[in-house]
Amino acid sequence: MNFNDLQNLEQAIDRELKALPELSAPATLSAQVMARIQIKAAPAARHAWTSWSLPARVGSLVAMLALFSGLCFASWWAWRGAGNGPAAQELAGWGSGLGVVLKTAGAILDATLLALRQLGRGFLIAGLVIVVCNYLACVGLGTVAVRFALTRIRRNQSQL
Repeated sequence: MNFNDLQNLEQAIDRELKALPELSAPATLSAQVMARIQIKAAPAARHAWTSWSLPARVGSLVAMLALFSGLCFASWWAWRGAGNGPAAQELAGWGSGLGVVLKTAGAILDATLLALRQLGRGFLIAGLVIVVCNYLACVGLGTVAVRFALTRIRRNQSQL
């Protein structure tokens, strides 16, 4: 091919391309673009940690390491004097308080079992049926509320 043939081919292709109708974007494109913009504009805490900026990742890593180090130091301090330190005395005080709570809970459980034995099986079965029905109603209403909310969110996103 010589130079004139290439110019003629280029002009023919140019004419054909200019004769094509203007293309329009799909109707859903603007909603998708706006959703992407909102995702990009969301605070860094809503993105994956690996997508955070380097200073934010370094700062959060330092904070997590400091917290972990503090927890390690506190646990070491609490257990270093297990038999004779102030930490051991503090834990012993908590243990005696826990013993009182457990004895009280045992007494309440014994009283409850005695009362349930006196009520009879029919009453207990009716109470159990009522509890199960209420639980199922709460689960059903929760499911309806979540579906309603998600449908509303999807509808709002598709209108963008």
